[in-house]
Amino acid sequence: MAEVPGNTSPSTDSWTPSVVTDKDGRVESEIGTQPAQDAVAVAGQPQRTGSSFGAFLNLICVVIGTGSLNLPSTLKRSGWIGVLLIGVSGCIGVLSGVLVVSSLNMLSHGRLRNFNQIGYAAFGRFGRYAIYFFHLVYVIGAVGDYVILSGESFHQIASKSGHDIGKGAWKVICALVMWLACVSLKQMSEAALLSFFGFATSMLTIVIGVVQAFIHPYRSNGSEPAEHHAATHDIANGSGVAVALATISFAFCAVAVMPSIETSMRRPDRWNTVVGSSMGVVTSTYLFVAIVGYWAFGDQTTSPFLDNLPQNAATEAAKVLISLHVILAAPIIAASFAFELESTLGITREQMGKVKELVYRVLFRTLFFAAITGVALGIP
Repeated sequence: MAEVPGNTSPSTDSWTPSVVTDKDGRVESEIGTQPAQDAVAVAGQPQRTGSSFGAFLNLICVVIGTGSLNLPSTLKRSGWIGVLLIGVSGCIGVLSGVLVVSSLNMLSHGRLRNFNQIGYAAFGRFGRYAIYFFHLVYVIGAVGDYVILSGESFHQIASKSGHDIGKGAWKVICALVMWLACVSLKQMSEAALLSFFGFATSMLTIVIGVVQAFIHPYRSNGSEPAEHHAATHDIANGSGVAVALATISFAFCAVAVMPSIETSMRRPDRWNTVVGSSMGVVTSTYLFVAIVGYWAFGDQTTSPFLDNLPQNAATEAAKVLISLHVILAAPIIAASFAFELESTLGITREQMGKVKELVYRVLFRTLFFAAITGVALGIP
């Protein structure tokens, strides 16, 4: 067994660890560059204090949400064959979760903790920096999208009541709420309460939408609105399958947060059960919403399908609830990236102390959310 030493100078490239390899040159474990630094790095990792149920809620909250409201229109593009795509994507989601956590345990000595370490073990520095880049792009895209969606939703709701303060102002307000929740999280296990309310708001939204779709479908018995005709359906639409698959795949996107969630669990041996059950709930919910929405509105299904419903108090409540959901889910997505980068930069209580760590954590995440809000405001 050979040891490839890392940089022992704390003042230069502190991201480069020492790596232990076997006789064939394969990475076996990652160790600290100095004894003192190694002790601090291990102590600074998230403690496994989270429950399996909390991890289950975290996963569902991140995955399910606005994507579910777009699935009926996805079936409009693909036809009923899209139901099969949703089922297959759910299975891929489970497999991805199992494989990602298996990758954290791929070394014979020691254990990887996050995506950037997987990238380093596989491809060296290039792998680490590539993982950081794509993770950052995902977080900015997802959280920025949530800022836009929630801001525009509250803007539309307020405009109807004559109390609007402007689309940009609503985006800033939503971003501030997300920022406040994000800076309060010291580790992923603390997000369970956010996830519970996020899960509850999304489920209530779906219940309201599905019940109203059952009551007000577009049918030939005169139940459809005057500006619409009776819904028609396709078995398969080849030209729309690719776009439908892309939309469905995005709706199952959660791989980026899985390492952070798993490393917070007291019982990591239950991870496969957690990811299987959470993806099972998400897939079942998606299938229910997609089938009912497409059955009710067919070729006239909008995205989101809430726009097909009667614009009554229940529909307005659903729009408020789904906006609250994305506000609650966004801090979890942002925190998953922040945990990784802050650990790399040494922003931990063990390394800095409580007060200094808090200051740096707030400063770092404030700059991060300021950048995301700037992107959201720059998109019309």
